[in-house]
Formats: sequence, structure tokens, C-alpha cells
Amino acid sequence: MLQMRGSSAAVTLLLILFLSILFISYITLKKGEEIPSVPQGGDLAVIGGTTAALISALEGAGAGAQVYLFSNGRELLEDTSFLVAEGLAAISTPSQLERGIDLTAEDFQKEIQEKGKGVAEPLLLEAFVSEAHLFYELARYYGGIEFDSLPDPAEKPYFHLSTFPGAGQKFQTLLLEKAEKAGVIFRSERIREIHCSPERVQRLILENEKGETFPFYIQGAILADGGYCGDIFSRHKYLPQGNLISLRPEEKGEGLRLALELEADFLQTDFLNKKILLYNPFKEHFREFSLVKSNKTFYINGEGHVLPGTVSLEEIADFILRSPEGKAFVLVSEKIALGLEEREYFQLINTPDRLASFCGLTEPPASAGHFSFHSSYYISYVKVGVDYTPGGLSVTPLGEVKNGEGKIIRGLYAAGEITGGLHGEGMLPGMALSETIFLAGRAGRSAAEYARR
Repeated sequence: MLQMRGSSAAVTLLLILFLSILFISYITLKKGEEIPSVPQGGDLAVIGGTTAALISALEGAGAGAQVYLFSNGRELLEDTSFLVAEGLAAISTPSQLERGIDLTAEDFQKEIQEKGKGVAEPLLLEAFVSEAHLFYELARYYGGIEFDSLPDPAEKPYFHLSTFPGAGQKFQTLLLEKAEKAGVIFRSERIREIHCSPERVQRLILENEKGETFPFYIQGAILADGGYCGDIFSRHKYLPQGNLISLRPEEKGEGLRLALELEADFLQTDFLNKKILLYNPFKEHFREFSLVKSNKTFYINGEGHVLPGTVSLEEIADFILRSPEGKAFVLVSEKIALGLEEREYFQLINTPDRLASFCGLTEPPASAGHFSFHSSYYISYVKVGVDYTPGGLSVTPLGEVKNGEGKIIRGLYAAGEITGGLHGEGMLPGMALSETIFLAGRAGRSAAEYARR
């Protein structure tokens, strides 16, 4: 009897020990995350944290797709205030109607073509202007603000600004709220690669904060992480760097890298939206110059060359870029300087010798006869800033990305500054936000429809 009891106790102890070992093994595996995970995925992945990314995600979710948004290391909506401050290009708006401005789609298309020197992609441009009468209301829907001011109706009847205080912040807040309510799922992993089967986009390769990579299966992807302003030197190695400032260094061009790995077509790379900046080399401050073109301004460099301020912005920018590093200047009359908001960037120059000394010259410029020192002048350092890169991926009017042969990469879409083809050699004021609204909406809806087939 005692022997039976001893055997029973031993069996019980062995069973408890076995179960304990199993439990400890389970806990250890769970902590080490060694248990194979179920493959992850969804209908649609939007890559980027830009305004275009949020609009694309919102429209995709509204069209019934399960949408995941990967900000890819960028702060959400960090470009919104910039876009809103740059204004909106639109037609048939309340402000235009109140002033009796009848700007047709054909008129608007002609303005865009003239500014871009006829380089714009015809189908993309036609689709854009066909929806231009919707941009005002769409901006109000997405961001809750009205672009109710026409600062220059005679010369730029399409160009609108918002008078709403804190317009950019309000646009950010409302757009984010709409995306969250629509069920957009926000993910923190970074996108390392996009993989395609021979027919279509198939999966992403994600990397988490631990550096671990894993696949994420999708039906479609929208690239909307901005342009390459902060990475312009890798795309434009010929540009002199000393007199050039990237105004949006957060734009690294990651989306372009992902697309180019899939042999996507990349066009209009030589067109950069440039601004002339007054520069303080001692504090490394800069500010956009409001009086770029004027017969009262002159541009001088450290080689003694002088350029009148009546030439085109592109000629002025080229002059500055090709000047010796840190040796490009703008000279204005005392009357003009005292009336400028940027007055603190200027220093007094009241003799030809003082002008030569400031510019690092042994004698005044040979063409100093342009200036009359009966009155004083003021001088400032200048540089060129790049704040928008109109070149980018070649897309259809639905936002579908094309390869170098002009064929669609199935399941791959793009929206916002990452795209090209609409502007050509130059872009009208307000076009950045209008383009975002137009193509992000189309790409979101088209990608959702594709993903849910």
C-alpha cells in the first residue's frame, strides 16, 4: 500500500515538473518572440506623412479599402503649413465670382502651359484643369478653411490665399481627424523595399525599431512622401553647392528611391522652384527677398560682375549660383532699403571703395557707373533657396506610376510632390496645394478600387 502511494506521488511530481517545463518554455519563447508570426498585410499601403499621403489614405478608406499609412520616419503633415501658405490655384471660386472674374478651364490651362513652356504632360494637364472648379470646395472639405483672398486678380486671377488665422494648423488638425475617423491605420515601421511579382506590386519589406525586417503583403501602394528638395545634390550634381540652400531638408526622396528600384520613370528633373534669399552669414539666417526683380536693384559678385535686377529670376539665380561661394550680393537704393521688411539684412554702402571692400574686390566693379553715389546704397548677401521640386515620377491622371517604357506598374500609385509632369519648366503660384488635392484624391480612390478587385 505504501509502495503504491509512493509511486502515485512520484508520477504526480513528474507530471508537475513536465508541465512546469512546458510553461517556462512557452514564456521564454514568447519573450524572445521566436514563435512564428502570422503574415501581415492589408488592401492598401500609403507611404509618407505628407498632406498628399493623408488625403490619399482618407480617400482610399472612404472607397472601402483597408488602408495602412506608414509615415516612413516623417512627422505627420509637416508640409501642410507650407502648402497652405503658398496658396491655392483654382477657378470658379466665390472670390472670383464676386469680382466678376470669368476664368475658364481653357484660360487656366493656357496659363499653366505658358508658365511651364509647354512641357506639361497633355493628359495629366487636361485632367487637372477639368477638376479645377472643385479645388476651392475640396480644400474647405479636407482642411476646413477658405481661400478667400485674391491678392493679384489682374495678373493672377487663379491665385488664392486664406485670410483665416492659423490656417495651416487648422488644415492639419481637421485632415488628421478625418483620416482617423475613416479608419486609417497608422504604422510606425519604415519601408525598406517594395517587391513586385512580374504582374503587380505584391509586398513591402518593413523594418521595426529593433532593426528586424519582415514582409507586409498588400494589393496596392501609394507613394506620397514628398519630393527630393533636401536631397537635391544627389539628383543635381552639377549645381554649385556654396550658394544654395535647401528650404525643406526633411524631403529626402525616399519614395523616389523605392520607385526607381522598380524601374519607374523619373522626369522633369532639371526644373527646380528657386527663391532668392537674403542671407546673414554671421547668424546663418536667411529670408526670402520680396524685391527680386526691379530696376532699382543690382546683383554683384566677388569677381566684380554686375547683373541688373530687371532680368528673369532664373538668370538671377544662375548668376548667384555661379558666383564664388559666399560672394554674391544684392544692392538697393537707400529709399528702397528703408521701406523693406527685410531691412535688418542690409548694411550701408555710401562710397564706391566701401562697396569694393564689402565685396572683397581690390577696386569697384568696372560697371559701377550703373550706380550713382550721390545718395547711399544698402547691400546684403544673397543665396538661392530651393523649396519645391516639380520633377518626379511619371504618372497617369489616376496616379498610376509608369515605367521607362510608358507602361503602368500595376498596383503602384503616387501623389503630391513626388510626381512630375504637370508643371514643366515653371509652376504657377498655388499649384502645389492644388496638385496635391487633385492627384491625392484620384490616387486614393483608384488604388482602393484596384486593391479591392
